[in-house]
Amino acid sequence: MAVTEGSPEPAGSVSRSEADDEAFTAFFAAEFGALAAYCSRLLSPGAAEDAAQEALVRVWTHWRTVRDPRAYTFLVATNLARRQWQADAKQRALNQRLDADERTRGEPSDAATTLRDLVNRLPSRLRTPTLLHYYADLPTAEVARLMRRPPGTIRRRLSEARRFLGDALTETT
Repeated sequence: MAVTEGSPEPAGSVSRSEADDEAFTAFFAAEFGALAAYCSRLLSPGAAEDAAQEALVRVWTHWRTVRDPRAYTFLVATNLARRQWQADAKQRALNQRLDADERTRGEPSDAATTLRDLVNRLPSRLRTPTLLHYYADLPTAEVARLMRRPPGTIRRRLSEARRFLGDALTETT
């Protein structure tokens, strides 16, 4: 007798999803310890637990189609560990670059701090082209394109900014 959606199941039978739940629960109980131990040999404790759980979740999503759940689980865990290693390597490289930048940059001089404060006091119409041209090292034509202004306007604003900054610097000395 076929069971259709919405019809009652024959007494004593177990639906496909209940059977899947029971089989997966038994599989989980039998394999989680070994999988967690395997992951802990590859990753830090927190990452190992996450990888083991993620591997089992992925197995559950493919439960009906996986021929060898144990092998598939360990394969998924291995791939998750490899991805974590790659992410860790990228993070270490980024941290090293940032540390190197910090060492070479050092503390800003008083003059640099003063100039940065003065640039920050410029009116916005002068500050934006100044930052783009002098700090971002963009040519005036590119600044003009980005700000949607004629190149002559940008050159005039940069000239005004230089005059303002020069006057402000002579006042502070």
